Amino acid sequence: MVELSALPPALDDTDRALIRLLRQHPRISVAELARRAGIARNTVQLRLQRLAERAIVTGYGPDVERRAAGYQVLAFVTLTISQGAHDSTVADLSGIPEVLEIHTITGQGDLLLKVVAGTNDHLHRVVQHIASIDHVRRTETQLALDTPLYRTVADLIATID
Repeated sequence: MVELSALPPALDDTDRALIRLLRQHPRISVAELARRAGIARNTVQLRLQRLAERAIVTGYGPDVERRAAGYQVLAFVTLTISQGAHDSTVADLSGIPEVLEIHTITGQGDLLLKVVAGTNDHLHRVVQHIASIDHVRRTETQLALDTPLYRTVADLIATID
C-alpha cells in the first residue's frame, strides 16, 4: 500500500472515512453515517455536499453486476482513428449504449473502449457498428475471459487509513 503522504491532497481523513463507510454501507443514512464516523450530522451533510460539488463523489447509484444483468461478454476494443477526428469519433461512440468507457491512449491505437454484450453475436454487431463509424480505421478486440479483480476509486480510498 502507498504511504498516506503520497496521496493527492484532494481528500482528508474525514473525507476518506465517509467514503469508506459509504462504500461498505451504500444505503446508510446520514444520521448513521455521522454516528459511525464520530462526527456531527451537519458536518457529514456539509462534507458530502462538498465532495459532490468538487465532483469527487459523483453518484450514489447501485453497482450492477454485469453478468447477473444479462451482459455475459466483456471486451476491450482498441481503435485506430483518423488524425483530427478524436472529438467526432468520441461523440459517435458515446451514442452506443454497450460502450461503457472510452479512453484516449498511447501506444498501439488511439482509443480503448470497454464494451459489454449479452452474447458473442451481440458483441459482433456492436463491433461492426463501431467499425462503421466514419473515422474508425482499424479495430482490435480482446475478450475478457474472467475478472479476478475489480476495483473502483472508491474501493481504493476505502483501503486507506
